[in-house]
Amino acid sequence: MEEWIMIDMPSATELWNMGWFRCSVTIAIGIILSVACKLIFRPVSRKLPYQASKLLEKALLALLWVFVIVHALRAVGVDLISVLGAAGVAGIAIGFAAQTVLSNLISGIFIMSERSIRLGDFITASGVNGTVESVNLLSVTLRQTDNSTVRIPCETLVKEPVVNVTGDSLRRCDFDLGVDYNSDLEHVRKVLLQVIEEQPLLATEPAPAVLFVGFGDSSLNLHIGAWCKTEDYHKARFAFGKAILDAFARENINIPFPVRTIRNG
Repeated sequence: MEEWIMIDMPSATELWNMGWFRCSVTIAIGIILSVACKLIFRPVSRKLPYQASKLLEKALLALLWVFVIVHALRAVGVDLISVLGAAGVAGIAIGFAAQTVLSNLISGIFIMSERSIRLGDFITASGVNGTVESVNLLSVTLRQTDNSTVRIPCETLVKEPVVNVTGDSLRRCDFDLGVDYNSDLEHVRKVLLQVIEEQPLLATEPAPAVLFVGFGDSSLNLHIGAWCKTEDYHKARFAFGKAILDAFARENINIPFPVRTIRNG
């Protein structure tokens, strides 16, 4: 006769009383809730700045997983009071070692709240310049013109001056040049203003500047500034410089080379 082996399957109550089973269910629920939170939070995040939405999303997920882990540890019988006591002692030691991390964290929150640095901005900080590729809680990543990336701690960006080159819709093309001492400064000024008016990428409002700077060793020094759209800056600057050279050649305005007179004896 065939013998039937009967396997007693635990009931739902018995399964729930097993610590490992409750721990697994808690973690599974945590994963489902984290995915659900991301899906629910996605429409809300579109109405917030990118950095703020990412920070809020990470904070919500962190709180969720703290809650999940606490319940999972309770399910397997871990004494949380003892764990927290040991963590408190270790936290004091870690706190002294993590002062820099904490400082960068607080600085990162300030940067995100102020929105002084945004994705896509071209900035100069700590002698490094590049396009902002990511703004995180601890650091900001810049992509330089040679395609290399530089990570700058947030604390550095808070403590030191930061130049945001593309922070405004307008940018000024500046040139410093000198003309011959025999030149008529008023005529030079009219020629430069005419060049600015003829350039399609340059704006006449705000008003351009043609300023006399001073008497150089071999030239009368001028400072020229004209405004353009930020996205057109490099193209406008190149066209502006070429137009100045062409106009000076046409009007016989000389840009002198430095001249030195050496006497013997």
